[in-house]
Amino acid sequence: MTRSHQIGLVTITRKRGRIAGFGAPPVPLKLIWCGTNRPRKKFGERKNGWSFPPAVRELLLQELEGKTCLHLFGGAADFGVRLDLDPRTRPDVIGDAFLPPFAKNSFDAVILDPPYYQMRQQEKVALMRAAGWIARESVYWFHTVWIATDSTMPLDSAWLIRVGDQCAVRVLQRFKVSPTKRPPLQLHEFTRGEPLKYKRWAEREAKAMDLFAGSQNDPDLTIDTFATVHAGGKSGQVYTGDWE
Repeated sequence: MTRSHQIGLVTITRKRGRIAGFGAPPVPLKLIWCGTNRPRKKFGERKNGWSFPPAVRELLLQELEGKTCLHLFGGAADFGVRLDLDPRTRPDVIGDAFLPPFAKNSFDAVILDPPYYQMRQQEKVALMRAAGWIARESVYWFHTVWIATDSTMPLDSAWLIRVGDQCAVRVLQRFKVSPTKRPPLQLHEFTRGEPLKYKRWAEREAKAMDLFAGSQNDPDLTIDTFATVHAGGKSGQVYTGDWE
């Protein structure tokens, strides 16, 4: 046996016969595999933009059939009541997901799919407290981060989701709302991150404004051209783009 073979040889040694770090999920855990051959296209590309992947959307529709639903980041959703901070998404309600203007038990379920790669603990608590206050039955969390909550909103079920190739894996968690609710956090009780931003919208808006400024000296650049660039390349359409 060579020296390199001895160094590279794997041997298993355990203390007390226990493998640290292994455990069982506390709730039923299911897998959703989203195929890459999507049935629809946006602006010539196979991508969902800021809407749910088709398989996730179908699951949510089945879960919520016959119930009322609120999206707190819902500009690109196509069911339920949609709240969003960005008026360009044409939501039902323009508002802040961290401070939603809805009363206690206003909807059967609330869906949270915050467009942030990372979530501070304060931000997560603020969102979950607000959603739990509004929801009568369930709160759904769709994100790249698996979260935990307290006894007033226990985890009920969960799905691990392969969205596509070269994509971060998502998780969909369903939390059961307890009759013993904790009121939403007030603005002075937490520090939130940057407001919702859509990177491609910001880039296109900056480009459109540059074109608009240049149009003062360019008779060939019409208002229709400006509107087309501002809308993301096609007149009358808005690209619900990627996270920043």
